[in-house]
Amino acid sequence: MSIIPENLAADAGIPTQRLTLDLMTVAEVDALIIQTRHPDWAEDFPQPTDYDAARQFFEAGLLGPAAATFGTRLIREISTTLVVGTIGFAGLPDEGTVEVSYNVAPSRQGQGYATEALLALARFALTHPEVDAIIAYTEPGNDASQSLLLSAGFMPEEENGLTLKFILRRDQLPEASR
Repeated sequence: MSIIPENLAADAGIPTQRLTLDLMTVAEVDALIIQTRHPDWAEDFPQPTDYDAARQFFEAGLLGPAAATFGTRLIREISTTLVVGTIGFAGLPDEGTVEVSYNVAPSRQGQGYATEALLALARFALTHPEVDAIIAYTEPGNDASQSLLLSAGFMPEEENGLTLKFILRRDQLPEASR
C-alpha cells in the first residue's frame, strides 16, 4: 500500500549529456522511505542521504503540481539506465531562494555526474520567475562537495563553523556548454 498520493505529477525528466533527472514516482518514493530496492538502481544506490531526500520530499508536501518543479529527482545514467543518485530541492522557493541537495552513488563519484546534474537542475530552477538564487550547504572539510559547488558556479557566502553556505544567483549561472 502506497503512503504517497497517487496523483504525483508525471514528468519527462531533465536531460543532460549523460544523465536524466527523473521526477520520483510514487513507487520510488515509497521504496526509499521504507528502504527497499528497485531492479533499475545501481548496486550501491541508495545511500542513507537518498533515504533522507525521499523523506524530505514527502514531508515538504512536494507532491502533485509542485513536484514537477521543486521535487526530488532520481539521477539516471543514460548509458546503463540505472539510477545512480538523487538531486532536488528541500522545499518551495522562499523569498526567491530554494535549497538544493544531491548525492551520487560511490561507484559513480569522480565522473562529473554531480556537477552535470546540479547545473541542469539549477538552469531548470532559475528559468522560473519565483527563483532568483539557489543555496547549498556542505560541511567544512568536505573538499569534494565544495569543489563541485564552485565548479557549478556557486559562491561561498557564510560559515557558521558546522556548515558552509554556497549560493548561485541567476546572473552567476555558468553558460551552457555547446
